Amino acid sequence: MPGKCARAVSLLVDYMNKTKEVKEFTMDWDSKILFDLTGENPFGVEFPRDHGSLIDFVDHKLDHPDVIFYSDSEIFFGMLTGKIDQDEAFSDGLVDVKGSIFDSVKFRHAAELTQQKHSALFTVLRAVSRFT
Repeated sequence: MPGKCARAVSLLVDYMNKTKEVKEFTMDWDSKILFDLTGENPFGVEFPRDHGSLIDFVDHKLDHPDVIFYSDSEIFFGMLTGKIDQDEAFSDGLVDVKGSIFDSVKFRHAAELTQQKHSALFTVLRAVSRFT
């Protein structure tokens, strides 16, 4: 069974695929993002260059990722749910990023666009996550 970070990112990817602005922003972008989190099995997100293709969540380690996020799963889940400030986590060394900084920033912006466009859903999810 996937961990809670994998489930959260999978949900995020589902909503990325439903968000017109994300599709436009990621069009012609080919990237593999791997999450290697202590406490969970590796998982990833693939952004296909093909205009009509969906962004894909994968529940396994990706070959030749463009970006790898390393962190403790509890810290990363805190970032996903807003309990931990993302910028502080990066500057405090709680998250390490290897690979393309361009791709990591682009992924973060796509995630932020998704959360803005579906703010009611993500607000509820953040509130519920505070009890976990």
